[in-house]
Amino acid sequence: MARSKDKAKPAQIIDAAFSVFGEIGYEATVVKDIAERAGISTGTIYTYFDDKKDLFRATAQEGWDRFLAEIRAIVETPGPLTARIQTFVETGFATLKRSLPLLRGMLFESSQMNILQSSVDEFCSLVESLVAGRANRPVRIAEEAEKRRMLIRVTVIGVLFSAAMAEPSRVDEEMEDLKQTILVMLAGG
Repeated sequence: MARSKDKAKPAQIIDAAFSVFGEIGYEATVVKDIAERAGISTGTIYTYFDDKKDLFRATAQEGWDRFLAEIRAIVETPGPLTARIQTFVETGFATLKRSLPLLRGMLFESSQMNILQSSVDEFCSLVESLVAGRANRPVRIAEEAEKRRMLIRVTVIGVLFSAAMAEPSRVDEEMEDLKQTILVMLAGG
């Protein structure tokens, strides 16, 4: 007889997986560690996910979905643009720092690269929405829509790779430098 599925279990597993992948990265993680963190058996994970890659993909997608919802709320909230840009950058870098091992897994595990494509595209669209009407920018963001989209995409991908490649002893310093650079680009400081 097939085991019945508990609708809350996948979320519980993904929360545990996010913690474990986030602490030690994709390569070092074994499914047993995630099961222990979730307080379930390893077999239960395989009831909901085919393998470690499937679980990683679901975890990464859930992380991106949560992040994009936070960013969308900031972009769509009325209020002074400078304050929204500050909140946008602070939230983005806090999430990036928290998720760095998971991001490294997505960037450097080639079979997982397709996780990033649509999420980065959506994030870039949100950045573009935030800065599209910005007058008196300290750094001129291309006026032509296609060039602006490309500049935003290159910047976002550059930040992601720069953070992911930072030496562990320099992560905090690198993240702060990147954050300050983005603030200057978007809001003038």
